[in-house]
Formats: sequence, structure tokens, C-alpha cells
Amino acid sequence: MRALCVSALLLCLLLCSLEAAGGGQQRDKRSLPYWGLWSSDFFGWLEELRAQAADRGIQDLARTYWAHFPIANGLGYDAPEKEEDGSS
Repeated sequence: MRALCVSALLLCLLLCSLEAAGGGQQRDKRSLPYWGLWSSDFFGWLEELRAQAADRGIQDLARTYWAHFPIANGLGYDAPEKEEDGSS
């Protein structure tokens, strides 16, 4: 156990010395792209995907959107009820 602690301490000292010798080069921060769209703006997302030539994911996006917001049933677009025949 003591050997493990000593090796961990030596590793930390080695890494700290390597970082100090590296000159302290800093990477520039990457800025996130601005998408002026809300999460519920489905058609805006479709247009943005088309503009970026990401048509492949549009069908998956549509399936996911309508699975989470199934408003078609509330609008009367669900499957019609079967008519019963009265000719018995």
C-alpha cells in the first residue's frame, strides 16, 4: 500500500513538472453555434437541417417529435372507427 501511495505521489509530481515545462499554452475557447430556435419549433428545426444538408435525420426527428407531441389524435386525425353493419 505504501508503494502505491509513493508511486501516485511521484506520478503527480511528474505531471505537474511536465505541465510547468510546457510553457502554459492555452487553447482558445470554442464558441457554441447559435441556433435561434426553440425546442418546440419543429418546422424551424427542419429548415435548419435542410440548410445544413442533414436530410437523413429529418425522418427520425419527425418520428421523435410526433411521438412526444401526439396532437394528431386531439385534432381528429386518428384512425377512423369501424362502422358496424346493421344487416343481420
